[in-house]
Amino acid sequence: MSAGALTPSFAAEAPANSSGTRWIISRQDDLIWFVGSALVGYLALGLLSAGVSLTLLTAVWLLGVDGPHVCGTVTRTYFDKQERRRLGWLLWAILPMLFIGPLAVYAGQGALFFLFAVCWQHYHITKQHVGFVMLWKAKNRERDAFDTKVDRWFVLASGVCPLALFVIKTRLAPSLLASLLTADIVATYPILLVIFIIYQFRKWRAGKPMNPPKLLLMVALVPLQWLAFGYAARFGPDGIVRAGIALGLFHSLQYHRLIWFHNKNRYQGPEAREKHGLAAVLAQKFGYYFAVAAGLYFIAEIIPQTLFPGDILAAALWGIAFMHYVLDSKIWRVRGDKELAAALHL
Repeated sequence: MSAGALTPSFAAEAPANSSGTRWIISRQDDLIWFVGSALVGYLALGLLSAGVSLTLLTAVWLLGVDGPHVCGTVTRTYFDKQERRRLGWLLWAILPMLFIGPLAVYAGQGALFFLFAVCWQHYHITKQHVGFVMLWKAKNRERDAFDTKVDRWFVLASGVCPLALFVIKTRLAPSLLASLLTADIVATYPILLVIFIIYQFRKWRAGKPMNPPKLLLMVALVPLQWLAFGYAARFGPDGIVRAGIALGLFHSLQYHRLIWFHNKNRYQGPEAREKHGLAAVLAQKFGYYFAVAAGLYFIAEIIPQTLFPGDILAAALWGIAFMHYVLDSKIWRVRGDKELAAALHL
């Protein structure tokens, strides 16, 4: 889910709880899935630190959560007749994306390509968290443009800075440039954090609405980002898998819950099957949705990599993830899409 996709929309009054706070789905669902699932990331870090098998946790992450979440996007794009017409040629972009990695490997730039891939992956994860912040702002009718910029850039910085430090430490040779970049990030981010906290305190003192779910997400997310990349850096470049497990579990659980909320709302009604096709069928039961998403991942990624292991195929299959990132930046744009706004109860 992209941050830019969730420009606040105020088409309808969102239900509020007794405190006046409005939630994306409900107080319970939001706290469990969109905030509380960070605990799974912390648990993963704890298990890794305790010596639990990296192979086992990677399998749980990829097969049970992350892979199906990538293919879950298919249920509301390729399988939706209306979305296929709207997205048009963009759905074919997956074909050239499958060749980007192999060409890079063939040109001797495989390491650079895989670095680019994981950086895009983690930027995509951070953008999703920004997206949830924007959703809660939309639900609670926060219209202040400066406040939106503060929230957006704080969450982005909280995701990009620890990733940048990881890349500097594990990919760059010791040099004056690497030292300067590290010092700049280490000095600048704490200042940004203090400014953000002071800004929130001043809002509270002024009696302005504080948007608890947005702040709870930040409290859960920011330490996880820094802990995950700090821990991963101890293992060199391959440590990115460890960070990916912790951060990816959180990200994917959020996504599964949001897309299921969307699909259940959008693909109901007597005309849904005729209008949307297979997407409406899969929205009847979560088991249908998840079985198809997991099956697609198994067919598209697990079987090929089992039969033909190697860097070229692994690089090619990153194209599926790239397509997921691109589609996510398009399909969650609330502004101008009344059906999407209605499905998200905006």
